Amino acid sequence: MNLASIKKLLIGKSANQVVFFNVLGPVILNGINFFTVPVFTRLLGAANYGLVSVYTTWVQVFTIIMGLQTVGAISTARVNIPDEEHDKYYSSTLFLSCCSSAAVLVLTLLFIKPLSAFFELDKLLVLLMVFHGFGAYVISFVTMKYIHHKQASMNFVVSVATSLASLAFSLVFIALTKNSDDYYVGRILGYAIPNIIIGLVLATTIFRKSKCTFNKTYWAFCLSLCVPLIFHNLSQIIMGQAGRVMIQKLLSDDALVGVYSFVFNFVHIINVLYSALNNTWVPFYFDHLKAGEYDRIHTRTKNYIEVYTILSLGFMLLAPEVAKAFSSEEYWSGFSLIPVMVIAYYFVFLYSFPVNYEFFHKKTKTIAIGTVFSAVVNVVLNLFMIKLWGIMGAAIATAISYFALFVFHHISAKYVIKTDKYHYKVRMFILPTAAIFVGAAVFFGFFDYWLIRWSIGAVLGLYLLFRVYKRKSIF
Repeated sequence: MNLASIKKLLIGKSANQVVFFNVLGPVILNGINFFTVPVFTRLLGAANYGLVSVYTTWVQVFTIIMGLQTVGAISTARVNIPDEEHDKYYSSTLFLSCCSSAAVLVLTLLFIKPLSAFFELDKLLVLLMVFHGFGAYVISFVTMKYIHHKQASMNFVVSVATSLASLAFSLVFIALTKNSDDYYVGRILGYAIPNIIIGLVLATTIFRKSKCTFNKTYWAFCLSLCVPLIFHNLSQIIMGQAGRVMIQKLLSDDALVGVYSFVFNFVHIINVLYSALNNTWVPFYFDHLKAGEYDRIHTRTKNYIEVYTILSLGFMLLAPEVAKAFSSEEYWSGFSLIPVMVIAYYFVFLYSFPVNYEFFHKKTKTIAIGTVFSAVVNVVLNLFMIKLWGIMGAAIATAISYFALFVFHHISAKYVIKTDKYHYKVRMFILPTAAIFVGAAVFFGFFDYWLIRWSIGAVLGLYLLFRVYKRKSIF
């Protein structure tokens, strides 16, 4: 490959090039995380690892609140704000996030003592949490900008650089820590410092392109979209954490929490692939929607559904043996959860179609209502199903709540939004969903016959490669 070819690959904006970098980035990031988990669990020990987990969970919450979720308006702004104003819009709305972050910092300083007691962390770490949250938010803001402007290679560089820097800094700080009881501080510093530095550098680049700060029109447009997304994202955290928290509370068995968490995190790989594909899909979908190219949307949607459905089926059928390679035998009892969790994530994939349509039409309040509703359904179902079926109950509750989320948004897109005619029919999703359930039946029916499952997975993989090669496009 010559220099011109490499340059074309890096700056190209075709669907295939964007998919390549959007998928490669998460694969590398999750590969790093997956393979370093055993390293840090051994280095830190259970107590230190728990403190790091508490810290990172609260950083996620801080990140959502501090930035006011202005990142959530980027996709809609790209198609509604004139091209020549994009840099001004990004500068102004990022400055809005800076203002809200400054307000959170002031409140944290005023209430540092009770916050320290509540988080059970040192005051300096609570303060670090705020700066870490700000840096992480800026990174998410800028990478989302790259995604929706089809600059996937830049998104790839920033994401991988942040992850590798966090890994390197963590190992260095842990090595420099003399007392093993304080190793968690080294890991936290390793997380925080790269995010803070890279976040500041990226914020500087945004403000250098345009020094626009306060703009009433931009702020009004952004706030009307992004404030509901705070509740949307907090509800997503509840949905992701409710199962394991309620297993611990209702069953009082940390081992079961560990089994459920391992399988949940393992199956999350398929959701990472969905996120990468959706990040690629949305900019092209919005362009087609804006141009009224509904036939093009229909064709590419069918291809997109085919790709993700086959990837989900292949993952489900091959998962037990791969999971065994990364876990001890005490976790294997949870492998029966795999198909249920794949079904849950498949409904996340399906719900993205009406949600993307709602984002295009700026219906973020409806999006937030749907996620809060689904989170409530998830918690209520967990209360009953965990008592009846243990950790399988938690998995089924999650799948049902995501199905409810899909139904809610499909109805909303079809009957509530009056600005346009919703172009997706339920029948488009019926056969692919049926295929996932058939895959689950094959999983259970041939659980002890890995060769049959792997053979079916290989045939599906070859079929997908043939289909993509034939049309010369992922979508």
